Amino acid sequence: MKRASRVIAFFAVAFAAIAPGYISRYHIPVHSALGIYLCFLLMLVMVVAPAIKSIRLLPLLWPLPYLAYAAGTGDFKWLALARLIAVAAPLLLIYGFFPVRDLKRFTWQDLLIAIWLITAVLSNQLKGIWAIPANLDFMGRLYLIGIASWTWTTMRRVPNLGYEFVFSLKTFQAAGVNFGLFASIALPSGLALHFIDWNPRWHGLGAFCADYLGIFLFIALLEEMFFRGFFQTLISENLGSAMKGQILAACLFGLFHILHAPFPNWRYVLLATVAGWFYGSAFRQGGNLMASAITHAMVDTLWRTLLTKSG
Repeated sequence: MKRASRVIAFFAVAFAAIAPGYISRYHIPVHSALGIYLCFLLMLVMVVAPAIKSIRLLPLLWPLPYLAYAAGTGDFKWLALARLIAVAAPLLLIYGFFPVRDLKRFTWQDLLIAIWLITAVLSNQLKGIWAIPANLDFMGRLYLIGIASWTWTTMRRVPNLGYEFVFSLKTFQAAGVNFGLFASIALPSGLALHFIDWNPRWHGLGAFCADYLGIFLFIALLEEMFFRGFFQTLISENLGSAMKGQILAACLFGLFHILHAPFPNWRYVLLATVAGWFYGSAFRQGGNLMASAITHAMVDTLWRTLLTKSG
């Protein structure tokens, strides 16, 4: 409980420090800013609570962050609320009416949920729900983390999901080693494939840390929970091999990037597949999702800061 409180407090304070810049840029009224920030805090509780065995938020509370946002901004839409419920409903219905018997293996129920979640992300089902002062689509990713983590820790328990906010020496060692190994491959191959280029956009350590925290929370944590904690863990049991499961998860992760322009982006697929392998190694060696999420976030942050191609 104390660890969860510290995690929530850390992110709450970190993003509170970033918030004034957005308030001044978009001229947000105080009541709107409070509604948005309260929404964010409630989302954090949704994200962190499933990692605590003694706390299980009821699904009926899942729309509460949106209602806080709508109360502050006056941007309530029934259709938006219906979209939030529609994204979460299949997880409750499929696992509720057709419980998984063998919790260690990837089942047909898991396949349907995997297809549904990937479809929801790729089709932008949650895009535009938080539209004031601009598209706050990161809220949608927090929402997905909250409902998926609750489902896989409570309703359809995934053994060894690794969904715990533990930052130990083992965690950082696994992250550091696998980041270094991936960088030693990705830098020369990315330059040779003309996928990356030296193009630094350094705006100071504060901006870099803010970018890292945003990528860790809004991108890496969701993708690592799905591809490593959920898919890699379960499919490895089906295949009878942790190595084969890691390879398959890495390939699926790579293919997930094929839609990036220019389509089909096979260079991105190739490098993302290699990255997925090392994220999977960090997950296995670190013992939880924090190791792979730390690695993932560092790769993405350094890429965006130093190596994105101009134009």
